[in-house]
Amino acid sequence: MIDQAVTFAWVYGPKVLIALVLLFGGWWLIRRLTNGFDRFLHNRHVDDGLRPFFTSLADTAMKIVLILMVASTIGIATTSFIAIFSAIAFAVGLALQGSLGNFASGVLIMLFRPFKVGDQLKVLDKVGRVVEIQIFSTILKSSTGNRIIIPNGKMTDGPIENMVEHSEVQAEVTLLLQPGASLDKLQKAAEEAAAKCAHAIPEKEVSVKISGITRDDMKTQISVWTLGQYHDDTVNHFYEALRNSLGAAGIELAKERRKEVV
Repeated sequence: MIDQAVTFAWVYGPKVLIALVLLFGGWWLIRRLTNGFDRFLHNRHVDDGLRPFFTSLADTAMKIVLILMVASTIGIATTSFIAIFSAIAFAVGLALQGSLGNFASGVLIMLFRPFKVGDQLKVLDKVGRVVEIQIFSTILKSSTGNRIIIPNGKMTDGPIENMVEHSEVQAEVTLLLQPGASLDKLQKAAEEAAAKCAHAIPEKEVSVKISGITRDDMKTQISVWTLGQYHDDTVNHFYEALRNSLGAAGIELAKERRKEVV
């Protein structure tokens, strides 16, 4: 037994010693590299919510490589470990395909900053102010106080209307009117409604567009200019003012179509 122990020490002792030196030295080096990587991201002005994730990801990846190197130095076969890790990564990737897409979109949003917290956005017919940008979703707050949670994949797949504060934007309302409504009266009624609208810019012209006419109705889009931070309030006030001015001008809304019963 003593001879076997001596032989084991001569054969595996240097390997274990080298593995320990490699382990502790590599651990110290990884800590230094991780701190340097974190400072690099900070100097590049990477988002504070994203920087810890990247730092942790780099730290974990380097530690896994170090452990495999230590195991290989001792004489442990690492091929099976690599195969297991690859299979696990493939299975997790398939299971979290949608979440990974949202994650990738969140990374792109934080890196390229197409919008920021406080911006007024219109996404998927939802209008609200950005209150939080998370790694998987973006949270908006509507004018009524509702929280609108939109996956980041949706934020990057389609067009986003960014209504920046203090910039002039159009607040548009769509109405279905009787097809015989007078356009002159409609324009005058829209201008009167805009004059009564609190946040409308008086120097800007009121736009009245006819986007479709059928036998039963006339689709009309009426818009006024306002500032981005007042978009929602302007739309709500404009609806109220239009209701009164159209009624005074004798312009009626289109009647609801009734479905024929067979």
